[in-house]
Amino acid sequence: MKPNKTIRIIKSAERRSELPANKSEATENTRPSNASVTSQVASWVKEFQQRRRPDPRRAFASLFAADAAAPLNSLS
Repeated sequence: MKPNKTIRIIKSAERRSELPANKSEATENTRPSNASVTSQVASWVKEFQQRRRPDPRRAFASLFAADAAAPLNSLS
């Protein structure tokens, strides 16, 4: 961490002069296009759907398969 950090105060009149003349031009450069956002979200959805989900019946049965090997009332 730098202890001698300089802080610059920008007054509203100075800030207005620094803004680009064409606002839409500035926002287009910083914001991604709708098509790229749509394609990214679509790829996330496709990836999520392709993930293998464990079969809930097998998972439930495996809970009791471990218990069958060692009964609760047995002494270890």
